[in-house]
Amino acid sequence: MVVYTVHMTRMLQKGVQEGRWTEKFTSRIQFNGDLVVASPDTYQVSLGSDAEFVVLASDGLWDYMNSSDAVQFVRDRLKHHGNVQLACEELASAALDRRSQDNISIIIADLGKTDWQSIPPLQQQNFVFELGQAFATLGIVSLGIWMSSSLFSL
Repeated sequence: MVVYTVHMTRMLQKGVQEGRWTEKFTSRIQFNGDLVVASPDTYQVSLGSDAEFVVLASDGLWDYMNSSDAVQFVRDRLKHHGNVQLACEELASAALDRRSQDNISIIIADLGKTDWQSIPPLQQQNFVFELGQAFATLGIVSLGIWMSSSLFSL
């Protein structure tokens, strides 16, 4: 506990120097118990044969980016440059850009199944195809609304 007390004292003194709080505030702080509480979210999952990488990160990332967005971000960055370390740094920067105030720790474990440099660049989306899908979806939804209103009026 002595090591933590020294670090806590340094942290509080630095906060006073930076104007985050006053000395009066720090003199009133009394911690009981551990200064760091670890209650991680843990999951056991089976990785499929198509798994490319694993992203392990602290809540500083997950509070500001969902897992699907993080995976897509990492995949895009690895396709772009293939550098796992750089992808970690870019992912952390993306969380900071979303106003994360928490500490951000990220580990990307590349499972070595994908040659990132051999993947062709992303193709431009087919605008006409996507527009057609949007109109088809709108038509189906409109038909469903019309049918449900017709049934209720009977």
